[in-house]
Amino acid sequence: MHSINVKLASSKGHTMAGTIDMPDAKPRAYAMFAHCFTGSRFTPAASRVCKTLAEHGIAALRFDFPGLGQSTGEFGDTCFSENVNDILAAASWLEENYEAPQLLIGHSLGGAAALKAAGQIRSLKAVSTIGAPFDPAHSVLHYADRIKDVDEQGAVTVILGGREITISRSFLEDLADTDVASYLPRLRKPLLLLHSPIDTTVGVDNAQKIFQLTRYPKSLVALDKADHLCTRQGTAQRAGHLIAEWVEPYLEDHSATPILDEHEVEVRSIKGSKFGDLARSEHGEITLDRDKSDGGKGQGHCTMELIYTALAADTSQAIRKAAKTGRLKVDAVQVNVVPRSDDAGSVTRHIRIEGELNDAQRARLITGLNTPVARLLRGLEITDKLH
Repeated sequence: MHSINVKLASSKGHTMAGTIDMPDAKPRAYAMFAHCFTGSRFTPAASRVCKTLAEHGIAALRFDFPGLGQSTGEFGDTCFSENVNDILAAASWLEENYEAPQLLIGHSLGGAAALKAAGQIRSLKAVSTIGAPFDPAHSVLHYADRIKDVDEQGAVTVILGGREITISRSFLEDLADTDVASYLPRLRKPLLLLHSPIDTTVGVDNAQKIFQLTRYPKSLVALDKADHLCTRQGTAQRAGHLIAEWVEPYLEDHSATPILDEHEVEVRSIKGSKFGDLARSEHGEITLDRDKSDGGKGQGHCTMELIYTALAADTSQAIRKAAKTGRLKVDAVQVNVVPRSDDAGSVTRHIRIEGELNDAQRARLITGLNTPVARLLRGLEITDKLH
């Protein structure tokens, strides 16, 4: 998995900062994530869910709404309806620059915005929310004692997460004019509602109300022991796994790659990675990278590990073949290949053979080992140690 930072235009022309969390292989599909009220694309729910989706082969775009995070604009000049339009703008940008989104996810107020925007994004195959309120106006109920100041001053400044946030009269009026009954029953996308039963910010009854008003197919799953912002370790990742597994039947898989011939290996550099590569054969894929000491990020197997792995596996298989030929009973073979720090061109093979064998028989099985990989590595000095 790797991440790419991008910039995209909002519905009113502001620059929204975004991040696409990409699988190392070609994405099966693309998703979008709308963050919570006054949050950003770096909140735990946004970043961890999207990275988890990438681990499942789904590329996920998360972005900062205008006036928040690293996006331009003033939060006080925005409103709920504008955020809905920003989601639509992001979907159009994603389609033009990468691929049309098939999955839309929203957290808290972002979930409410996602529910309203979903009916206008034709490419969507499914929608999911995390801790979403039934009534979008719920997001400002915590400041009810300050709302009267809006009537007198036209706006009110509150402290949220250590920063000043301006809530304007137009923002509140837009929330008040939002009629969920006008669009929720018309949502014709498979829907997954994730909500914590112990959410004290947005009660689980909100999910129950959304569930009652929307069409099937729909699912309501308890995100047990989770706080509203999904800050508890593992909570957001669990939400990501649940979403990825739930959405599987609805996605159109766009990750098809040409079939390779027998023993053919393809290595392709990973975009956004300095030295990362994706290697694949007819049997699957593995990620490669250089060690940190060699300029890489250590996010995959280094090439020497693969060579040592091939040597170890080839040795194990050769011993078992020799045992079968000699009619010796071998239950298991373990081979550890350890490079010698005092000589870069030398390794030690630690070999353990389990079975009904005496010492002479064990020694005979490793005598004169000349495997295909060893022959390929003629320049490598190999010292065998039988355990």
